[in-house]
Amino acid sequence: MRHALWIALVFAASASAAEPDPPGTVQLKLEVGKTAKVSAAPGAAVLCDDTAVASSEFTDDGEGYVVRGRGPGTTLCGVWLPGEVPGGLYRVTVTARKPAAREKDGGS
Repeated sequence: MRHALWIALVFAASASAAEPDPPGTVQLKLEVGKTAKVSAAPGAAVLCDDTAVASSEFTDDGEGYVVRGRGPGTTLCGVWLPGEVPGGLYRVTVTARKPAAREKDGGS
């Protein structure tokens, strides 16, 4: 019986991992180290599920948020309005940084 329960839990977990993002989820694609501005009202917070992939930071002027690509992968980042009210969802996909172009003189 325990074996059957364990198998059911594994299938349930894999099924939920394959579920599509909720309607209205914004797709963001970034390279490692790059940022993208996200819409967040004053007093909001932006939280990412996997901070090894992406994390939120204040903009340089401190008036908004950006999401920074930390490592290759995908994660969900949510905007939370004051009072813990959901304010938007971003699917952030981060790719490895493209190799720097070699100089024309053959330098490396």
